[in-house]
Amino acid sequence: MIPHLRIAEAQLRGRPRQSAIALLSVAVGSAMLIVTLSLTTGLSEDFIRKSTETSAHVEVLPRRPQGWKPEALPQQGDLVYSLTRHHIPDEKRTVRPLAGVISTLAAMPGVRVVTPGVDAQVVLLYGTVRRSVALSGIAPAGEAAITVLDEKVVSGAWADLEPTPDGVILGSQLARALGVEVGAHLQALGVAGGAMPLKVVGIVQSGLATVDRRAALVNLPLAQALAGLPNDQATTVRVGLDEPLEATSFARAAEGRTGYVCRSWQERASSQVEAFERQNLITQVLVFFTVLVAAFGVANVLVQLVADKRRDIAILRAAGFARHDIGIIFLHQGILLGLLGSVAGWVGGAALIRVVAALPVDFGEAAVLRNEHLQMADRPWFYGAALAISLVVCALAAVQPARRAAALEPTAILRGEH
Repeated sequence: MIPHLRIAEAQLRGRPRQSAIALLSVAVGSAMLIVTLSLTTGLSEDFIRKSTETSAHVEVLPRRPQGWKPEALPQQGDLVYSLTRHHIPDEKRTVRPLAGVISTLAAMPGVRVVTPGVDAQVVLLYGTVRRSVALSGIAPAGEAAITVLDEKVVSGAWADLEPTPDGVILGSQLARALGVEVGAHLQALGVAGGAMPLKVVGIVQSGLATVDRRAALVNLPLAQALAGLPNDQATTVRVGLDEPLEATSFARAAEGRTGYVCRSWQERASSQVEAFERQNLITQVLVFFTVLVAAFGVANVLVQLVADKRRDIAILRAAGFARHDIGIIFLHQGILLGLLGSVAGWVGGAALIRVVAALPVDFGEAAVLRNEHLQMADRPWFYGAALAISLVVCALAAVQPARRAAALEPTAILRGEH
């Protein structure tokens, strides 16, 4: 058996400086690929986690889906049914019958909790500061079962909301914009007119900008009063699922059961999800080009090696090595550089993940996600992907030098004609 790998290793060791540069370039590209996958995956998972932990997985809206038709009445002979409903001026759109919708959703598989909610557009007043917000009326116990907002309270207490009829919990950025702290008294102007007093009992900081900028949570009866609704009506029904990632398919099934538009958290955050996916794709493509540049370094080393080892190649051919054996030797050199470089990149990538995760960051108030540190993921497939890409790219980079080495004529080289 011809020792292709041993010969390939010996030839690489014969040019230590060039081989080391090629190995370093592959290692850097492999490490950058691992760190990029860690960063993009970590940010995406952090966004998904915070989105599913701070809001309902599915919301039932007071709108009928497109193409919805009321249930057909049974026809018996020549009987004609005529149903009329008295028009109510300025009737508000609500989910009805509320109890029936809640019981229907609660009976569906995968549902963990169902609770009503009321969204009321109000203006919050604190001194001369005015902020227009969508006030959310909730059942505190039900909301705590769906989300983890009760664990994200940084000032005050979630438990103070239910026993305080006029209590309100604000997002941290909204509270800062209003200039209020726990214990402050606000005024809320609703669509029904008049001002209703509110007392700040808590401030929540979720790390998700959409929540921290807009969250204003009050007890359900207070929101119903501000929206001008009776106690048995709600503008939404909030659903918590055992598997939040299945929210979209559940929403489609719930539409068929309830006859109302059901919106999943993925649909609600579709613009942010698309932005993350687009950003991840661009970043990964740029890092792939870094690996590609490393491949050019490998190809350059092998081309120089072919030029320097022409007499050695001729001697190997004269000793009985076939053309394909020479080509395989140089392919092995490219694969060796890819393998060793990617293994070195594993070490560098793992170290960089821990260094980057420890760095303090602050993207400012406008950031979609806010964390004290970058959320870095660490998955075995990152390293497998880096190894596979490095091997494939380096093997492809070795093809042309291998073909060139295999095409050399040994007799002409030994005669000094080349």
